Amino acid sequence: MWLERVSGGAEDLIDLQDAKDYLRILVPDFDDDLSAAIASASASLDVDEDGFGGLGFPLVSQKWVQKGTNFSTQMLRLPFSRIASVDQIRFTSPGGKSGIVGATDYHLTKSGREWRVSLRSGACWPELDDLPDAVELHFSAGWPDASLVPADIKAAARLLVKFFFESGTESGARDLPDEIARGVDGLTSRYRRFSL
Repeated sequence: MWLERVSGGAEDLIDLQDAKDYLRILVPDFDDDLSAAIASASASLDVDEDGFGGLGFPLVSQKWVQKGTNFSTQMLRLPFSRIASVDQIRFTSPGGKSGIVGATDYHLTKSGREWRVSLRSGACWPELDDLPDAVELHFSAGWPDASLVPADIKAAARLLVKFFFESGTESGARDLPDEIARGVDGLTSRYRRFSL
């Protein structure tokens, strides 16, 4: 089983004016450096194209596909804590014919921070070909747009912008000084399953 991002990602969590206000910069001389710092900070908090890192889930509207051999419990458990919708479940039946599971045959359920797809009463999963990607679970995750990302996550982004801007580095979260990492973790711990 594996995960692929289909679209989205690389969305700035705060805009240039927000960063300038936070850092009290009044001139446009540093706009390019600030834009780079915003991109680095936002990437540090978001997951990468394989679904790892950051806060552990996509932040702003992304489309994903999870692929696997069958309709196992693991396959039907979605990998992130913030799911917007299941968009489609595709499959390959014996003989190589492609199909789509009817949206009325399953539903999305949540228990705590775990999301899973379950069959509705009376429905059954189709037979599958023997392929590593016989099942494709397409779903959307994250807040609809950056304006809806919670204020504490944006505050963490500002801390990271300040660090990246002042240090002149675009390195990842592993190189953060302890005080910055603790500040980010304190602001975001209620959303995440692990710390920076």
